[in-house]
Amino acid sequence: MIRLLYFSQATYLISNEHVQQILEASRRNNPAVGVTGILVHGGGLFMQVLEGPEQAVLRLYVKILDDNRHSNSEIIYITPTDKRIFENWSMGSINCSDALRFEQIKMLQSQRKEVVSTKVFTDVMHAFLKMLNADQLHKS
Repeated sequence: MIRLLYFSQATYLISNEHVQQILEASRRNNPAVGVTGILVHGGGLFMQVLEGPEQAVLRLYVKILDDNRHSNSEIIYITPTDKRIFENWSMGSINCSDALRFEQIKMLQSQRKEVVSTKVFTDVMHAFLKMLNADQLHKS
């Protein structure tokens, strides 16, 4: 199993409807191939974490590369893993409209040309998991 994190830029102004279409397709298709993850979006930027069997994640990423709603996709972090962070999320979603959430993404993006430490990456992913779970509680 692997975990892959990538960033990309929206090719045009992405509406909430576009994001919902992406999420609906992900939530419909990911369970069948064993993929879980999170999509963070806002400010013309996408960040997505995909977790699952190596071939399934890589096939999905290649499919994502062909999606014309975004461009300039860069893998920031990829690692083998035996434990999922987003195990309960076929595709979680966080809208990065507030500055604190966006700063975490910017911090990872600024390190993209360097080796991102496992601890820094894991800490940011766990912070996103807490946000997802908190958002879910507020919706209940």
